[in-house]
Amino acid sequence: MDIIKRSVLPVLLLIGTAVLWGCQSQSDSKKGGTKKVILGKLELYDGWTRPGAKGQNSAGYLTISNGTASIDTLLSVSSDVAETCEIHESYQNDDGTVSMQPAGQQVIPDGDDLSLTPGGKHIMLMKLKRELAVGDSITISLTFSNVGQKSLKVPVKVQN
Repeated sequence: MDIIKRSVLPVLLLIGTAVLWGCQSQSDSKKGGTKKVILGKLELYDGWTRPGAKGQNSAGYLTISNGTASIDTLLSVSSDVAETCEIHESYQNDDGTVSMQPAGQQVIPDGDDLSLTPGGKHIMLMKLKRELAVGDSITISLTFSNVGQKSLKVPVKVQN
């Protein structure tokens, strides 16, 4: 009987340890300790920017399609043709005039699109380092929280 108790005790300790370890792993995953899984891809398309004079501002537009299985966030934008780039949003004032303000980071749910369009959210290219003439093209880089940096070459044109 004593031999049975001695052989059962280590087995019970092993089972108890495995159960506790399993509970700890489950607890860690609830705290966000799991790896991010990105299936599919995030695509940038229909990009273009307005002409602009050196030292002035311009605006860029494009559509971001989040074809991944994860929410992603557009953290920042940049371009080598501008000193500063920001996401801005146009809005109408009570007196009918239109203004704009920085829109900050943009959350893009999985399976959804973010359209940066004239009259809405757009990329402000501030203090252009060179003239942007119709027919030119520029590169805009976007940094996302999950997929990292993506770049897109866009034409300079007037709105259709």
